Amino acid sequence: MIDNIVSFEDHRLGRLDGTLFSRSDEEVMIASIIASLEARNKERDTVRDYIERMETGEIMLHPDDGSAPSPLPLAQLLDLLSGYDHMLSTEIGRLEVEKESLHGPYQD
Repeated sequence: MIDNIVSFEDHRLGRLDGTLFSRSDEEVMIASIIASLEARNKERDTVRDYIERMETGEIMLHPDDGSAPSPLPLAQLLDLLSGYDHMLSTEIGRLEVEKESLHGPYQD
């Protein structure tokens, strides 16, 4: 009787040992990379939109005391956003290479 219970439990665990929800680890990894790529691309588009708006003068900093706006804080913010854009572009490139290495040359 105990042998039957143990073998049933082994059989049940053997079924669970396979892929999760009929997905292989590689499929899960590719889906994760694609989701990360989409998120990074959207974030980079937003950052580039802010950079463009700052460069065209749509975004301006006005001091509370009524004095003339100083271009220095805006330049620092623009520099920060440009650095973030570069970092996102590098991360997107890394994710694309990782996705291609998982997909292989034979898949689209």
